[in-house]
Amino acid sequence: MRVAAVQAHRLWAPLYDSCLNPILALERRAMESVLKPLQPCRVVDVACGTGRWLPHLQNAGSQVFGCDACEEMLYEATKNHSLRGRLALADAERLPFRSSAADLILCSLSLGYFQRLDQVFREFARTVTLGGVIAVSDLHPDALAAGWKRSFNVGREKYEIMHYSRALEEIGQAATDAGLRCRSFEEVSLGAAELPIFQRAGRERYFESAKSIAALFIGVWEKPCC
Repeated sequence: MRVAAVQAHRLWAPLYDSCLNPILALERRAMESVLKPLQPCRVVDVACGTGRWLPHLQNAGSQVFGCDACEEMLYEATKNHSLRGRLALADAERLPFRSSAADLILCSLSLGYFQRLDQVFREFARTVTLGGVIAVSDLHPDALAAGWKRSFNVGREKYEIMHYSRALEEIGQAATDAGLRCRSFEEVSLGAAELPIFQRAGRERYFESAKSIAALFIGVWEKPCC
């Protein structure tokens, strides 16, 4: 069954943090190496979901805030007491933060759910301070072209999440048009670290073919000081 992104995440929210998910594991592994040297003071996590990145950034010394369009995902995030009062129900096209509110904007595995990519990047650019950084990860278009789905199970029911499939060039152009400058762009594939997840799910036979495809991209842009 295909469902819109917000409705899908309403259904997925209670299970999200307990699911075996090699994409989440890969994204965590790859994004950690991107974020570690940044040491941001103030972070805004756009489409923060259950807030899986926010405690990690808090523990590293950052002041964190998050927003998401799905109330049920935010409810799961508030089970972490340290995030209470730091989360807002909001759309990525209209971020509820003042201009220059953060020196890091994080958007993890969500870009494909947003309809107006140009407006989203303009909001990123508005909300980040001069010299600040925007770090974005999402499912790679090669993975989508190979038939990978944004999907999850609730009991015996499988749900496929509606999304927008975009070329990397289109994403890069939206960032450039918003006045952002690319610092790095990485295409990431599954590796040995994710093999145990395939094994526990009884899907080891798919691992060799899956790791040959670019699974994710991670783009890092900055807002130039001049």
